[in-house]
Formats: sequence, structure tokens, C-alpha cells
Amino acid sequence: MLTDMIVEEEFELKDEEPWYGKQDLEHDLHLAAQLGKTLLDRNHELEQGLQQMFSTNQEQLQEIEVDSNQVVDTS
Repeated sequence: MLTDMIVEEEFELKDEEPWYGKQDLEHDLHLAAQLGKTLLDRNHELEQGLQQMFSTNQEQLQEIEVDSNQVVDTS
């Protein structure tokens, strides 16, 4: 079909003309590095939050156990 030929011709790559530029690659690499750092930082924040919630949960369980024992002892 004629439109298929036109589309194929538009996207033909020539060896001497890469479809990307050095600046594009450097920019993409910089963005990828920033994204990676942001994800690592966020993961660290989430891990700290999870540890804090776990500690709080453990403290609350201990308080409940102590309170339960006091109720049983007074009965």
C-alpha cells in the first residue's frame, strides 16, 4: 500500500545519521540517574515508616497484653 511505503521511507535509518544525539543520550542518562536516586530515597523513607509502624504496633501489643493480664488478675 502507498501509505505503508511512505511510512517506511520516513523511518528508514541511515548508518551515518543516528536517530539520537549525544546530548539526548546524556540528558536521558541524567534523568534516569535522578529518577533512580529519587526512587531509592523514597524506598528508604518507606522502609523507615514501616519500621516505625512495626515498633509502634509491638508496643501497643505489649500494652494490650499487660492490660489483659491486669484484668484477669483482678477478676
